[in-house]
Amino acid sequence: MKKLIILLAALFIPLMALPAFAAQVRVFVADMNAIGIPNKDEMKTTLQTLLAARLNSDRIVAVGSAGEADAIVTGTYVVLGKVFSMDAMARTIGGKTVTRVYIQGDSGEELIPAVGKLAEKLAAELDKAYAGGQPATGAAAASLAVQAPLAAPKSDFIKNEQIRPAPVGEFIKPKEMEQANTGGWLSKRLTGAANLLAEGARLTDGGREIFLAEDHRLSYYRQAGDMKLVAETEFRNSEKVISLDTIDGSKGIEIYVTLIRGDEPASQVWQVQGDKLVKLAEDIPYFFRAFSLAGGPKKLYAQAMGRDSDFYGDVFEATRSGNEITLKNPVKLPQFGDIYTFNQFRDQDGKTFTVIISPDNYLVVYGSDRKEMWRSNDKFGGSELFFQKEDTGADVRLTGEKYRWIFMNMRIQVTAGGLVLVGKNDGFWVLGNARSYKKGAVYCFAWNGSSLEEKWRTRDTQNYMPAYDYDEARNELLILQTVQRSGISARGASSLAIKKVE
Repeated sequence: MKKLIILLAALFIPLMALPAFAAQVRVFVADMNAIGIPNKDEMKTTLQTLLAARLNSDRIVAVGSAGEADAIVTGTYVVLGKVFSMDAMARTIGGKTVTRVYIQGDSGEELIPAVGKLAEKLAAELDKAYAGGQPATGAAAASLAVQAPLAAPKSDFIKNEQIRPAPVGEFIKPKEMEQANTGGWLSKRLTGAANLLAEGARLTDGGREIFLAEDHRLSYYRQAGDMKLVAETEFRNSEKVISLDTIDGSKGIEIYVTLIRGDEPASQVWQVQGDKLVKLAEDIPYFFRAFSLAGGPKKLYAQAMGRDSDFYGDVFEATRSGNEITLKNPVKLPQFGDIYTFNQFRDQDGKTFTVIISPDNYLVVYGSDRKEMWRSNDKFGGSELFFQKEDTGADVRLTGEKYRWIFMNMRIQVTAGGLVLVGKNDGFWVLGNARSYKKGAVYCFAWNGSSLEEKWRTRDTQNYMPAYDYDEARNELLILQTVQRSGISARGASSLAIKKVE
């Protein structure tokens, strides 16, 4: 009997030890230093977020504070010319160095993959170091014992008595600030990470037609109690959708799909016939946009592409007959304005002003003489949708890149009452041509005679907001969100929210 007890004990002791060896290593990524770049503070936060996200695995979990961690990671990012180097060092909370790894790259475009490789190296070294449990011994262990009482409390909740009540008026309540959130509707997950949104005809049951576009796909939905996919059409891999617009035609709603083929516009026109999408015209060499200029009736506008410029000449009102486009009533734009970045509004005296999103994403208001009158302090817009165009010799020598990236900002909408609506995305990674936004909101402004004054804004979305549309007739705001980005073999996913504006 005694031998049997000893044998069972020998079997159970290793099993009891397994959880200790299989437990995840808790890692806190502290501030990362950045040297040799202009936006140091923003880059520090970005690197911290990227590295923490890429360290998460079945063996390692990134935690939010040093008090919860087994190891603390610090690092440095150094840029010399176009070359960069990034290193990371992991220590126990007692200060003992566990491991140190580094990686190098030849250009800023390699930074995101480099962070992933750095995380892989760091994870492998941490896995080795912690395979036998906590490596801190001797003086480090004593340090841990001294610091243990100072660790943050483990509770996920902060009780009321821990919070000093704020004086009345210190917080702006949602009813005062977020007037676009007083009621609404949210779709289920929609297949495909859509970049663009356009509304079609109203349905007899109170719903509406919705058109969504991905890079190479147009999808037609009917929205009422839910979003029902009715029809889809795919475009060639050499064609990319950069704008999606709808306008009343002679025989119903017409869908203008602005396509870039190679580095030239090759736009198409579609229409819903029954439950099918039918092509009406193709290979039209114009950028298109349908909108309400200065809050007036919705019209179709077009602009050409220049040989050396992205957008050439004036924006015109456009009418179509087959594949032929007739242009009239040119709209003169200030510098940096193009068909997708501008709108106009009128003040109480009937004076017309032009508002654009500048190339550096500031809102700028111009008078009738096209001279700047006001510029925002905050940035707006922000889009991950782009097309590329081959650069000429002088530009290539200046930038070192054969192609330039043209990003398609969200549109500015203006209501009949002169209110200006604009979207704003914020991101954890916006550096040059590398963009990844994480939240968005819609802002509403009114001209007070000297500047655009904020009237309301929506609560931030929990995802990137590629597009929005304001249905003034129904007083509803449609907000498109990317809930999963597309990948090599996956289309990603979207959702659509409809909020009542009051």
